Parts: sequence; structure tokens; C-alpha cells
Amino acid sequence: MVNRKFAEKPPMISIQGMCLDFNKEHARIMEFVGGLEWGSHTRTKVECSAAGKALGWDFFMLYFEPDFVEVLLDLYPEINKQEANDIENRFVIWLEKMMKKKKMQYHLRLKDVPREQVHGFRLNPENYRNDDWMERFR
Repeated sequence: MVNRKFAEKPPMISIQGMCLDFNKEHARIMEFVGGLEWGSHTRTKVECSAAGKALGWDFFMLYFEPDFVEVLLDLYPEINKQEANDIENRFVIWLEKMMKKKKMQYHLRLKDVPREQVHGFRLNPENYRNDDWMERFR
């Protein structure tokens, strides 16, 4: 048996972005996020860090707490009007549009969404299906 140590950092929504010069843009990104925090009257642990360079692009990662995204959903109902399958993708599309309104040209995409870790079955099939139940539906 292997002893596993899971990260003690809370689950975060990871967004990957790319820009031309991250060193110049980092302050603008954090100022924009600070404006979102100020508007929502919350203080969160949003992180923004460089992720490398390739082909003239600087890549960066943005980490948002899911609770903060829920607060933004209440404040900005237009997030749910974006065309995507899940809330996290809608949030990324909305975030990119809001940044473009502020003349911040970044390309964003969802990198990772925190999921609940499930070990084994959630439901015991013996508890919700029996022979009598099956006979009724034949």
C-alpha cells in the first residue's frame, strides 16, 4: 500500500492564459482582479504566475477560488449567458471578454477544474435495486 499525500491547498479553478510580455502585464492582470474583488466586497487568494515562454508568447496561470466565482455569478448574471457547457468555461469566456473591454488582449482557456475525489462506489446497487423492483418493470 502506498501512502499518498494530497495537497493541502484548497481546490482552485486553473485558467491558462497567454500574452506578449508577462512581466509588463502581471500588474495589469492583478489590478483587474483587484477590481473584481473590490466590486464583490470580498478578499480572495487569486494567484497569477508565469508558466513559461514559447514561440514569442508568455504563458501564465490564473488560479481562482470556486467560492469567489460563485460570488461573481451572483453579481454578474451575464456570466451564465455565455455559450459553454459548464459554469467554469462560461466564467473563462466572460473573463476574457471583460479583459478585452479594458484593452487587455489575452487568450484564456480553462486548464483545470477541481473535482470531488470519490473512492469506490457512491451508491450501493444492493440498496436501490432488488428482484421485486425488477419484476414490476417487466
